Amino acid sequence: MENNRNTEQSVKFRPDYTWPESNAKRDCPKCEKPMQLQENLRDYYGKPWWCHFCQWQFSEEDFPK
Repeated sequence: MENNRNTEQSVKFRPDYTWPESNAKRDCPKCEKPMQLQENLRDYYGKPWWCHFCQWQFSEEDFPK
């Protein structure tokens, strides 16, 4: 029986997203409505930006430069 507990690559449960300043504001690139900036908490594993209108998460890297 194979040992399914070992992986060849390490698994990272919280990517190092670039977190914007706490007063930053952005509009959703999908629906163009204001998004909510999540707090950068140790136990939060999502991306910094949340659009509650279209239910999508974004990071700074997802926006065009």
